Amino acid sequence: MHTPFLLSLFTILLGYFLKRIGILKAEHSGPLSKIVMNVTFPALILITFSSSRITKELFLLPWLPVLSALLGLGAGLYLFRRLSSDTKGLMLMATMGLNIGLFAFPILQGLFGDLGVQVAAMVDLGNAFVIFGLSYMVGERFSPVRENHKRGVWGTIKVFSRSVPLVCYILALFINLMGLSLPSFTLSWLSILARANQFLVLLVLGLVLSFGWRTHLKSGLVPLLILRYSTALALGTLVWFFFPADQVVRKIIFMCLILPAGFAVVPYSLEFEYDRDSAGAIVNITLIISFFLMWGLAIFL
Repeated sequence: MHTPFLLSLFTILLGYFLKRIGILKAEHSGPLSKIVMNVTFPALILITFSSSRITKELFLLPWLPVLSALLGLGAGLYLFRRLSSDTKGLMLMATMGLNIGLFAFPILQGLFGDLGVQVAAMVDLGNAFVIFGLSYMVGERFSPVRENHKRGVWGTIKVFSRSVPLVCYILALFINLMGLSLPSFTLSWLSILARANQFLVLLVLGLVLSFGWRTHLKSGLVPLLILRYSTALALGTLVWFFFPADQVVRKIIFMCLILPAGFAVVPYSLEFEYDRDSAGAIVNITLIISFFLMWGLAIFL
């Protein structure tokens, strides 16, 4: 159980070390992330998800990140009510969304194989709507420059249609439900791409890893962390005891619910002119907390 976490940790630290000695730079995480989200990650989805056995219980999973986001948003509106509008907007965005594509998959794949990818993929279906829809609309609502950034309904639909992972989820689900299969040559080619996903994701995490978040702990970050993880742990506990699935699946779902804030909070903070440093601090500190929480859950559940 420790091995996948240790392998992931050392690969993340490799990326951080390469950044520290100047071989790579934090800016390289951008192009590498695009390769992951548009090439290797979709390939992994198509291979694993198109041929997996999908039970009726798995169709409940996309609703869990939506429920978690709504609970966090409702509590956040009360908890952050005294903050300035721009700070409130950033905090509310950060209560929603899970970093599944650029954090969870390599760890869950190492722990549970294809089943880990399959369950996380179903959770990520709902998570995509939270990040591209709900989180964006909340950020736009409280932005000091919101009149310059009105995406609208059609704009939101276009964003969903341009999300390569989301399109691949839907395509793989269609292939699966229709009983179709991909040609053997296509599967072989996708396998080459998918094998690179785990390393690239962990390398990117090392490149974006920063410990500058410590200076932000006195600026309202602690209430956000308490809200985010208390909501996740409460919902995860309910899933663990009451979700109609076997123990391994419930364990994977619980681990998905305590994932870090999605990286989208950083580009959204730039678009809506929130504090970029605070957004980066949120992503980094939740990355560290979630990594060790997942490790703990893997051991004790």
